[in-house]
Amino acid sequence: MAVKRLIYFPQDEALLRQKSRRVSNLKNKRLKRLIQDLKDTLDSQRGAAIAAPQIGVHKRVAIAKFGQNDDAAEEPMLTLINPEIIEAGAPETGFDGCLSIPDIYTWDTPRPSWLRFRATGEDGSDIIRRLEGMDARVLHHEIDHLDGILFLDRLQDPDELYTPVEGDDGKTNMVRLVDLGR
Repeated sequence: MAVKRLIYFPQDEALLRQKSRRVSNLKNKRLKRLIQDLKDTLDSQRGAAIAAPQIGVHKRVAIAKFGQNDDAAEEPMLTLINPEIIEAGAPETGFDGCLSIPDIYTWDTPRPSWLRFRATGEDGSDIIRRLEGMDARVLHHEIDHLDGILFLDRLQDPDELYTPVEGDDGKTNMVRLVDLGR
């Protein structure tokens, strides 16, 4: 198990903003090691997906656990090599958070309500799927990582960033970051 250090914003912002290169050789030992590192790292985190730039590798590879919609069962991890969006529905604002920007969340990020994508699986198979709701948001977020885009770049209102804060009653409440500075 080779859990990699996640790249954290802001100290590593330049790394997260680099565009990733397409994978051309699927029979590469380094690619297999990268895929396993991503799986191990995601398995050790509370997240739905991870992209290679989040562990400092600028290759177009992501790992996702679809089944994030309320009525769905979480699926096993799926490797997506060179994922690309084929079609996308109208944008809707909703939840977003990132393993590389811990404890910062929003309900204000516009992302497609659905999308169809194409990718290559780790076994070389073609993957073409349609995702809706949170699963579409998750994949769009990871493809953004591969393009050097952070969810913060998509915010409509930067004042709508939240962080969990434990109250006097011991319960955790989501508090706007701008309200913590007052």
